[in-house]
Amino acid sequence: MAYDDKAHRHEHQVKVRLDDEVFQELKDVARDMKLQHSVLSREIIEAALEFRRTLGELPFELEKRRA
Repeated sequence: MAYDDKAHRHEHQVKVRLDDEVFQELKDVARDMKLQHSVLSREIIEAALEFRRTLGELPFELEKRRA
Protein backbone atom coordinates (compact mmCIF):
# COMPACT_ATOMS: atom_id res chain seq x y z
CA MET A 1 0.00 0.00 0.00
CA ALA A 2 1.53 3.31 -1.05
CA TYR A 3 1.31 6.39 1.12
CA ASP A 4 2.20 9.91 0.05
CA ASP A 5 2.43 11.14 3.62
CA LYS A 6 5.45 9.60 5.40
CA ALA A 7 3.99 10.23 8.87
CA HIS A 8 0.76 8.47 7.90
CA ARG A 9 2.75 5.50 6.57
CA HIS A 10 4.70 5.19 9.83
CA GLU A 11 1.50 5.41 11.87
CA HIS A 12 -0.09 2.72 9.73
CA GLN A 13 2.94 0.43 10.11
CA VAL A 14 2.76 0.61 13.90
CA LYS A 15 -1.03 0.70 14.28
CA VAL A 16 -1.83 -2.41 12.25
CA ARG A 17 0.08 -4.47 14.78
CA LEU A 18 -1.65 -3.09 17.88
CA ASP A 19 -5.16 -2.89 19.27
CA ASP A 20 -6.66 0.61 19.07
CA GLU A 21 -6.43 1.13 22.84
CA VAL A 22 -2.81 -0.01 23.01
CA PHE A 23 -1.88 2.15 20.02
CA GLN A 24 -3.48 5.20 21.65
CA GLU A 25 -1.60 4.51 24.88
CA LEU A 26 1.66 4.24 22.92
CA LYS A 27 0.93 7.59 21.25
CA ASP A 28 0.09 9.19 24.62
CA VAL A 29 3.31 7.95 26.23
CA ALA A 30 5.35 9.04 23.22
CA ARG A 31 3.77 12.51 23.36
CA ASP A 32 4.57 12.79 27.07
CA MET A 33 8.17 11.82 26.30
CA LYS A 34 8.28 14.19 23.31
CA LEU A 35 9.04 11.30 20.92
CA GLN A 36 7.40 9.98 17.80
CA HIS A 37 5.40 6.83 18.55
CA SER A 38 7.45 4.89 15.98
CA VAL A 39 10.66 5.88 17.81
CA LEU A 40 9.20 4.84 21.16
CA SER A 41 8.05 1.48 19.78
CA ARG A 42 11.53 0.85 18.34
CA GLU A 43 13.12 1.75 21.71
CA ILE A 44 10.78 -0.63 23.54
CA ILE A 45 11.59 -3.47 21.14
CA GLU A 46 15.33 -2.83 21.38
CA ALA A 47 15.13 -2.75 25.19
CA ALA A 48 13.27 -6.08 25.26
CA LEU A 49 15.86 -7.66 22.95
CA GLU A 50 18.73 -6.30 25.05
CA PHE A 51 17.03 -7.74 28.14
CA ARG A 52 16.85 -11.11 26.36
CA ARG A 53 20.52 -10.95 25.31
CA THR A 54 21.55 -10.14 28.87
CA LEU A 55 19.31 -12.52 30.83
CA GLY A 56 18.54 -15.17 28.20
CA GLU A 57 14.80 -14.66 28.17
CA LEU A 58 12.16 -11.98 27.73
CA PRO A 59 10.63 -10.32 30.81
CA PHE A 60 7.24 -11.83 29.90
CA GLU A 61 5.90 -15.05 28.45
CA LEU A 62 4.31 -14.71 25.03
CA GLU A 63 2.36 -17.95 25.32
CA LYS A 64 0.48 -16.67 28.36
CA ARG A 65 -0.30 -13.37 26.62
CA ARG A 66 -1.75 -15.13 23.55
CA ALA A 67 -4.24 -17.17 25.59
